[in-house]
Amino acid sequence: MDTIPLQNAKTSEFSSSSRLLILQSLVPIATNLVSSQIEAFTGRLTEALFQLSDQTVRPEEVAVSFQAYQQLKRNGTTFYRLVAGQVNAALAKEVSVVNTRKRSKVDEGKQDFSLVSFEEMESKVLSRNLSQSLEVNNAELLVALNTRIGHVLRRTPISVSQNPFRPELFVKAVHQAWMELEPNPETHHLILRLLRPELFLQLGAIYRELNQALVERGILPDINDGYRNKQRKSMMTRSDDISDRDPYLETKLRNIFSGNATPSTFSNTVPGGPGGQGSSGGGGETGGGGGGYGSSGGFPGGEGIPFSGGGSGVGQSGGNAPDMVTIDRQFFDYLTSVQRNFSSSGPMPTDTAHLRQLSQQPNAEGLTHIDQSTIELLARIFDYVFNDSSIPSDIKSLISQLQIPTLKVALLDKDFFFKETHPARVLIDTLAKSSVLINSDTTTEDPLYQMIEGIVERVQQDFDQQIELFSDVVADLEAFLKEEEQQTEVAISEPVAVALKQEKMRLAREFAENDVAIRVETGEVAGFLEVFLKEQWIRILTIAHNVKEEKPNALENALRTMDDLIWSLKPKNSAEERKELVSKLPAMLSLLNAWLNAIKWDEPDRVLFFSKLAERHAAIARAPLEFSPRRQLEIAVNIAQRASEKRLNRHVQDQIEQPVDEWARVIETLERGVWIDFTRPNGMTTRFKLAWVSPKRTRYIFTNRQGHDAFSVSSEELITQFREGNAIQIVAESVVDRALVEALRDPPAA
Repeated sequence: MDTIPLQNAKTSEFSSSSRLLILQSLVPIATNLVSSQIEAFTGRLTEALFQLSDQTVRPEEVAVSFQAYQQLKRNGTTFYRLVAGQVNAALAKEVSVVNTRKRSKVDEGKQDFSLVSFEEMESKVLSRNLSQSLEVNNAELLVALNTRIGHVLRRTPISVSQNPFRPELFVKAVHQAWMELEPNPETHHLILRLLRPELFLQLGAIYRELNQALVERGILPDINDGYRNKQRKSMMTRSDDISDRDPYLETKLRNIFSGNATPSTFSNTVPGGPGGQGSSGGGGETGGGGGGYGSSGGFPGGEGIPFSGGGSGVGQSGGNAPDMVTIDRQFFDYLTSVQRNFSSSGPMPTDTAHLRQLSQQPNAEGLTHIDQSTIELLARIFDYVFNDSSIPSDIKSLISQLQIPTLKVALLDKDFFFKETHPARVLIDTLAKSSVLINSDTTTEDPLYQMIEGIVERVQQDFDQQIELFSDVVADLEAFLKEEEQQTEVAISEPVAVALKQEKMRLAREFAENDVAIRVETGEVAGFLEVFLKEQWIRILTIAHNVKEEKPNALENALRTMDDLIWSLKPKNSAEERKELVSKLPAMLSLLNAWLNAIKWDEPDRVLFFSKLAERHAAIARAPLEFSPRRQLEIAVNIAQRASEKRLNRHVQDQIEQPVDEWARVIETLERGVWIDFTRPNGMTTRFKLAWVSPKRTRYIFTNRQGHDAFSVSSEELITQFREGNAIQIVAESVVDRALVEALRDPPAA
């Protein structure tokens, strides 16, 4: 019988309609991810346009780039809708035809540019270069996505040009959105020149999610997973087979369980029992008929217990395993009697003295060195488990009851030492990991404790040779834990809703601050107006950004009012400009007051602000229509100087506010389900689970195991807790894996 459940996924076959449905389901995923990036992308593009207008030495480029900057600054929301719409339309169209397209119809590298203008040709080249740069930057993710989509289409592999989510489509969609926003053809080419991979949409996150969506559908989950999130712990992605994880340890294990191994393999620490020289029936370790991996000699004439080994450990890899493993019946029956005696008389102590003494009993005369090595290696593993301070003593006491059943498993199947997914090994690991969920004040009335106790009792009473029993009890425990997890999800729904609102407001504030900073950095904003914008108008823009999904016009209105206010305080050098100012003032002041009423700014400072505003408008109206060349130069120099100072100050501030923080990197790697010990001001330590992380990782919600006592902390607060030692992550790696490494550690040099 197989000792390890086969996990290999079968190759999926998809009908034509199901292939289309699978690919269509990816379109909203990609579109939503693009939508989440558009605001940040717009900010980067706006800043790039302004920098170009400020730094270029070509007069015609100054005008075009500044025009584009103003257009994007004033119509960010419109650009948002255009980009999202173009991306969704382009992807939907590609997916609808990719199922029937066999090959790329156009080889872009050989296109004929002879009949197009120079500007069109250069635009095509710029678009292609950007697309190729994005392909290179996301090569690993694209290869994985190409492979999976090709598998769905049943023509693996496909090329990038056949991928309906290739970078070229995103580039064309963004460019088309810009052309709809700004009809001036001179800016169309300018935008393509500015777009670079670091400024463009971050396609890596999109391709990562598309791959994950296909994996969740069971589509090639086992292909090279280097594209997966590198912050995932290595234990989540490493191979199950020890030969892949640690070839050195595998060699040591092979030596121990080979027919030629001797007790010295354990540095002369394996006690030699009555059967220590392997002299009894079958010549166990001398390389005879029963001396291969897993063979315990047995009695002549078939007096052993036959067992069909899994063979995926040493057996298959080494090629020297017998087809049938036999265990000394006398010793195996003795182990069964010991198991039942402890089950009825009381628990075993949390040490391995009794386990080591088994090889010294009269019933152990038929043991070979392989069997003795198995006992000693297993004893060392349990030694490590019992010395692990992170496992509560009550759980150690329960795990100790599994020593005899686990020894029987190890004698039957050496895959226990070679495979992390061996059912008996998974049970010990799962019990150890489950102990993380139990606080020091947990009683025996805890449902989880009772579940673990029942599992151990079932194994003690029922296990003989059916290794599937271990898989059954692990499945029961995992189902119990999953049910508790679902209860937690329900319990934290309200705190999650609150945290999402907090994160949304925080992001809205950041966008508002950026909106104001971009305008202030031009150097054209009067001092008293700058203070007003930073202290009051940011509050208005925060509200507008926060409600933009429900009321997109509110953000456009707030931004336009701010820009009109800034414009109204700039010098007016012609009668037409002054006439325009006079005509705009009533509506602008009305909107200004309406917004200030919305934030309830009724302080005396509001009266002072409008008094200064009226004085400045009056001064502008009385100023000479034409400034002298010297005065014009002075104004231009002052504006340039202020703009330079603002940009420099912001750059310095950014450097100050972004120090390298190792704890920030730590919390960035935290995943839902990890456990943290929090130390309170009174010195009490309580263990909580990370139940939820906000999409932007600015809020973290922790609960106890049942989902109660939920509390939310910001990323800054959590970093402080870790830095001060008041928060410590509990590592729940495979305890058997760590124990095996320790058991096989080389002895200290003499």
